Amino acid sequence: MDIDKDIKNMPKIKKKGEKSTIVTIFKVAAVLLLFAIQVVVMLLLYSTWKGIYNYSRIVFDIVKVITILYLLYRHDSAAYKISWILFIMFFPVVGVIAYILWGNSKLKRKRKDEINKVQIETKDMLKDSDSILNELEPHKANLVNYANKITGYPIYKNEGVEFFEIGEKFFDSLKKDIVNAKRYILIEFFIFSKGKLWDEIFDILKKKSAEGVRVEIIFDSLGSLFKMPKDYKEQLDNAGIKYYKFNPFTIFINGYINYRDHRKIIAIDGKVAYTGGVNLADEYANIIERFGHWKDGGIKVIGKATWSFVLMFLRQKEQITKQKVDYLWYEVESKSNIKSGYVLPFCDGPDNRKSPTENIYIQTINTATKYVYITTPYFIPSEVLLNSILNAARAGIDVRVITPHIPDKKLVQVATRSYYDVILEAGVKVYEYKPGFIHTKSIVSDDNTAIVGSANLDFRSMHLNFECNAWIYNTGEEIAIKEDFINMTKNKCIEIDLEKWKSRPITQKWMEAIISAFSPML
Repeated sequence: MDIDKDIKNMPKIKKKGEKSTIVTIFKVAAVLLLFAIQVVVMLLLYSTWKGIYNYSRIVFDIVKVITILYLLYRHDSAAYKISWILFIMFFPVVGVIAYILWGNSKLKRKRKDEINKVQIETKDMLKDSDSILNELEPHKANLVNYANKITGYPIYKNEGVEFFEIGEKFFDSLKKDIVNAKRYILIEFFIFSKGKLWDEIFDILKKKSAEGVRVEIIFDSLGSLFKMPKDYKEQLDNAGIKYYKFNPFTIFINGYINYRDHRKIIAIDGKVAYTGGVNLADEYANIIERFGHWKDGGIKVIGKATWSFVLMFLRQKEQITKQKVDYLWYEVESKSNIKSGYVLPFCDGPDNRKSPTENIYIQTINTATKYVYITTPYFIPSEVLLNSILNAARAGIDVRVITPHIPDKKLVQVATRSYYDVILEAGVKVYEYKPGFIHTKSIVSDDNTAIVGSANLDFRSMHLNFECNAWIYNTGEEIAIKEDFINMTKNKCIEIDLEKWKSRPITQKWMEAIISAFSPML
């Protein structure tokens, strides 16, 4: 295996072993606790009050049936419903309580109404895509028209796009643009973590704030939990940096655990914006090693298209603070420097039940004529998205998928691998990134279309998280994304062979079957 020198010589300042995310730990601990309580209570009732025990069983059977009927009534994906129904059938008490705590995938009406209100009030700050649709091929125009109507975000003529195939290059470029900021810097990440990268960027932000540049930060309260410096509030306050915490801890566990701000947005002066898979933590730039070499990607957008990212940030800010934002202050006039191609930034969240990210992925796959290359850390697609991938491969489209060889969460890798059989049999080529963990989220097809952003190919990204992406067409950077994919498959990946995969141990097959049944819940 030919591994680049930068991987071989990667500085190992600090190495951490594998561990699940806080969400996974919380869920597993909660389930075990509830299960233990269930067993203890049932045993006590059975040994002491058999009559009450029999009545309690009847009550729980009734509650179980009601919960399952409610699940069937909900407009969730079939796989999500089946996962919860199985869980409730096998663990009735634990299952019902767990579903009440974090099973509801629908955003509360009050929160949804608040989001819709902000979007309606700021709708006029975004143009529509009608003026550009005539310039596109019919099938691309249909996709753009759909995206514009469902998300509200328009397409722009390209004024500059740059793809970064690795986190180090992403942050090197970002730091240079932050240094050159004149008016404002908006930063939104799922994870802010103390370390060398935080120190470097924070030093720049302090200087820019002292120069009079407005600096504002949004971070996810759970994603950044226990990761930020202990005195981060004092540091940010002293530096004059405004910060907003998304979804602070609440006793209403459902809302706290389920709905996360997974977006990655950096917008500078309304002229430059970044998005991708990275977070502000050392592992994303391979300053420390976690799960081998960390391969991540991102994209830089220049020009008027950055306004969509600015608006995504400001809408989120208004939701968090419940205070009106002076949107016009952030608008910056700039001269157009039109290049070849088009850019469509868009975002998604549990408030939008039309699942725009998933459907834009599906339409991109369905309209491919030559190839579709997918890079994702988690491959747990819905039935509809999976069928789109299978049908493309069966129709003779060159479909390839890269997933990590070294996982950050083993259960999720087991769930991912449970799909290998069916996609390999359909003709999809599957690769695992051997040096470590690949966190890039990208789709590229036909040398002219690509999507790069924060959304994974799993239920959480498609239905529960707040996500953002950039769809690009004919900008030229699609070729760079393709070449990075091809380079990985040739030099840094293990190709999964169907016949060898079929001969894997029976215990592994059973584990995949069991975990896959609950994969939408992961």
